[in-house]
Order: sequence, then structure tokens, then C-alpha cells
Amino acid sequence: MTARYLAIYDADGTLSGELGYALGKLAGTRHCALCDISHGWNPAGKAAWRKDSGLSCSLQWLHRDEQSSDLAAYTLGKLPLVVEQRNDGFRTLLDAEKLEACNGDYEAFLALLEAEVPVAALAGHDSPKTSDSSATAAGSRNP
Repeated sequence: MTARYLAIYDADGTLSGELGYALGKLAGTRHCALCDISHGWNPAGKAAWRKDSGLSCSLQWLHRDEQSSDLAAYTLGKLPLVVEQRNDGFRTLLDAEKLEACNGDYEAFLALLEAEVPVAALAGHDSPKTSDSSATAAGSRNP
């Protein structure tokens, strides 16, 4: 298995999860640094994020309720996170603190991610970059 790169929001992808997050964000009781990076206050997402500008590896964006049971066990209490998945398990690439340090800046996020992704992935040895923006569990793009 080649490596998979997963960005997991600290938000649920259901309608009630989306509404609950939006209301909590407005009230100041909910926050997800990864949501800020990909969307900010725009429900459709930031233009650079929608285009995957500058991303040299395939990154799959998931809500916490879209994770496999193994991934959910690994991320429990740590979200949001960006992780690498290989046959031998998961490795955290960007934790909540590093994501928060991006201050919602997608370009800063890309720079941090590129510094963490192994050279083999950057050289194109892993799966190619995808641009699937469908709202499926495998490629969902809405926090």
C-alpha cells in the first residue's frame, strides 16, 4: 500500500453536524483550525483549497464521523489532524497546534504539509493528486 494522506476535521459531516458547528462557531463555542484553513467563513471553501493549489501529494479531507474505526481510534481526542496512513499504521504529520499556527492561511498549511510529507511522495511515487470535490465520505470537502 502506498501512503495515504488524510486531513481530519474536528466536525461531523452530517447536516446536523454542519449546522451545529456553524452555530457553535458563531457563538464562539466551537473551533476547528483545519476548517479555518480550508473554509474560513466561506461554506464553499477558499478558492486555493478548492483548486488544491500547490499540493504535491494526494490529500483526502474527512470529517470525524467519516473515519474508519482504526483511524478514529488513532485520532481520538487529537482532532483536527493531518496523518499519513501506511500498512504499518498511522503517523501524525500536522497536529492541532501546528494547524492552529497556520492562522487559517492555506498557503502556510501547504508549506507545513510539504515539509512533513516524505520525499518519495513528493517525487510522485505515491498516488497522484486528486481533485475530487464530491461530498462523499471518501472525498468530502465541507467541514
